[in-house]
Amino acid sequence: MIYKGDTLDIYANPLEDLYTTTRPDFFGIQGYESTDCWRGYQAEWIIENNTLYLTNIYNCSHQENKVKANLEKLFGSKYVDGKVKADWFSGGIVSPQGKLVHYIHMGYNSIYENELELTFQKGKLVKEQWYHNYMSEGSVYSKDPDKLKQFLYSHIDWNKIPDLKQQQICMCVVFTTDGKGRLDSVSVAKGYNVQVDKEAARVAKMLPEWQVVYRRGKFEPWLWTIPIALSESIRKQYMKKTKLPKEAHIK
Repeated sequence: MIYKGDTLDIYANPLEDLYTTTRPDFFGIQGYESTDCWRGYQAEWIIENNTLYLTNIYNCSHQENKVKANLEKLFGSKYVDGKVKADWFSGGIVSPQGKLVHYIHMGYNSIYENELELTFQKGKLVKEQWYHNYMSEGSVYSKDPDKLKQFLYSHIDWNKIPDLKQQQICMCVVFTTDGKGRLDSVSVAKGYNVQVDKEAARVAKMLPEWQVVYRRGKFEPWLWTIPIALSESIRKQYMKKTKLPKEAHIK
């Protein structure tokens, strides 16, 4: 989207509000959908005189050839001077800007340092608002996978882990935090058994404060995951040696 001379990435699909049930064939050629462009198209927009206009619809499957829709054919008399007034759209368009704060795969969930939110009413821009987002530092374990692994394995009570022989257990600790980064609501996904799962959750709860995401000035709860693998080789590396009392050596 072009706004005030700048080209902005946006977290919105205003064209989807026009075609809520069925959508016409934009391109007349076969394309495909992917996780990069599940809609099959990429729309271009411009804001002029505080009005939102559609300027192009490109085929994601044929970006190298710049295959695009015929807007005049699709919109008829609404197509004026190379663009279409988006008078069907009422709502917000968010433009993420600055550094990536927290990556979330799929959708428009990733959080960036700044957000510009533009609010429209029937295609007319009625409000512009800036927001600042950030992630707290948290402890070293939330940023360093090696130190996290060392902390977890060093605090596990290996006496509660059965002999795994040649097996390797892979599980995932899932948790949320409060606004100060303290872990709460800890559970284990794809666990092994009740005793092992309970021990994994216990150790995870021992972690110092975790990173916390603040979006638009408010604490935003996130579901965090920590993978944990257990095996006899890991036990051998991290299990603390138990010293026998002196009398145990007396024959």
